This record gives sequence, structure tokens and C-alpha cells, in this order.
Amino acid sequence: MNVTSDLETQPADQPRRKVSGPRPRPLPHKKSRQARRENLTGLLLLLPAAAVIVLLMGVPLVSVIIDSFTDRSFLSPVADFIGLENYIEVLTDDSFWSTFSRTLIWTALSVALQIVIGLAFALLLNQRFRGRGILRGVFLLPWVTPVVVVALIWKWMLNDLYGVINNLLAQVNPAWGDLAWFSDESLALWTVIGVNVWRGVPFTMIIFLAGLQSVPRELTEAAAVDGAGRLRTFANVTLPHLRGILLTVALIFTMFNFNNFDLVYLSTRGGPADRTMILPVKTYEVAFKGLQIGEAGAWAVLMLITIAILATLYFTYVRRSEKESR
Repeated sequence: MNVTSDLETQPADQPRRKVSGPRPRPLPHKKSRQARRENLTGLLLLLPAAAVIVLLMGVPLVSVIIDSFTDRSFLSPVADFIGLENYIEVLTDDSFWSTFSRTLIWTALSVALQIVIGLAFALLLNQRFRGRGILRGVFLLPWVTPVVVVALIWKWMLNDLYGVINNLLAQVNPAWGDLAWFSDESLALWTVIGVNVWRGVPFTMIIFLAGLQSVPRELTEAAAVDGAGRLRTFANVTLPHLRGILLTVALIFTMFNFNNFDLVYLSTRGGPADRTMILPVKTYEVAFKGLQIGEAGAWAVLMLITIAILATLYFTYVRRSEKESR
């Protein structure tokens, strides 16, 4: 009697049945090799950009830091190491602290006004009305206009002899027609801050406008149903939603304004009587008018340290607020 097995082979002309069940997992060593290849590919793709950043930023930064510990000057081809003498000389100079405090005032007022006015215009342009798109384009003109043009236009309009604004003010009060906006010691700093705010508001407005359009309508409609007015809805619904954007804009514009050189230099060159002298302009004056590269490097490094401290305070505050919200 022939005994046949229960397992019979399938004919060659029939397709094989797929075996059901979980697929075999790749071996650990194969997975690690693939991950290493992907990481290596990513690093190779980043190398050109990293090389450009190092050449354009890293090398000059290291050079400035090294020069700050020497007596390098345009008048002498040889530079000797002098340690912390440049820093001691700068920190013991009264002009440093007056310039530093003036820079803080310039930065704080510029950032605060740019944020407040930019948010106000964003709320206005977030409403639906005819010509809203045209107004958005017009409001961007100050930001896209080159800084040289901005400085020249405002110096012409605020000229105390033939300025357009002074002529208009003279129609109201003849004494106002003689205001020297950029050469008066009591007006120069506030005038430059005003011009800086005028130029920076459009950028903050666009950022806040994008944030306002991302606020869910359900929240504002629910607040309206609950009887909340516009001010209360803004304070309790809109503003908390824009909190992250506000903090980011504050940090970015703090760095922008703290390092702002071109607008102040083109408008007043730090005058009159150093009333508009801020750290970037002072660093330029020490380097290219005083011809002291080492001392100018100390000014620049102290600026870098100040910005690093401000950024650290910002990130510390953000982390604490995130932990509290959790």
C-alpha cells in the first residue's frame, strides 16, 4: 500500500501562494548601515553651505576676536599681543557707557514702536474692505526701499531750510519751520528713531498679518457669542495666539536694531555731539577714523557678548513659559 504525504507540491504552472504573517524585520546591522549612509549623504550635502558660512562669518569673527587682544592698527604693520588692555580701556572709557545706554534706548524704543504700530496696521488690514490688497502693497514700500534712499529722502523732507515737512509745520506755527531735526541735539536721536520705525513697521505688519489670518474663526465667533467685545476678544483670544510670533519678532528686531549701522550713519554719522552715536557707528569710527583695529575689535566683541546675553535671556524666558503652559 502506497503512503502519500499530506504535503503535496504545487504544479509548476500554478502561481505560488503568498505566505501570510509578519514580514521579516531587517537585520540590525543592515539598518545601522543604511542610517549611516543617509547621515553621511546629508553631511555631504551640507558641506558647501557650511563652507560658505565659515568663510564669510566664521573666519572674520575669529579674526576680529584675535585682533581685539592685540594693538593692531592701520598705522603699524606689526601687531603685538597685549591681552585685555583693549577691553580695559574700552570699559573704563565714559564714552562706552554713554554709547551703550544710548544703543539700548535706540533698540528698545525702535522695537517697541515697530511691534505696536505694526500690530495695529495688521489688525486694520486684516479687515475686509475695498482696496485692501493695494494698501498692503503700498505699506511695504518703506521696507523694500534701499536704506540710502530712505536716509536721503528723510534728510530732504526734514531739512530746516527747504524741507517739505518744515514748510507744512510753518503754516501751523512759524517757529516750527526752523526745527533742525537731524542737527539739533535734543531732536536728532528721536528723529532717527522715528525714521527707523517708519522703515521697520511694514515688515512687522506682514508677519503679524500672517499670524492674524491663522487665528481660528471659531474662537473669535465663540467669544462674540459669549458677549465679548473687540478689545476683550483681542486680549483673550488673538493676543495669546500671537504670543510666539511676538516673541520671535521681538528677538529678530532686537538684533536688527542693535546692529543697525547704515541708517544712523547715513543720517547723522553719530552726531550732533555724539547724540546719535550707537555701538555699530562707534566701532566703525574707532576702526576707520581712529585707525585702531585692535580697539575696534574689542568694541565689536562687546557688542557680540551683549547680543548673546539678550538671546540667552530670550530663550530662557521662552523655555520657562513653555514649561508653565504645560
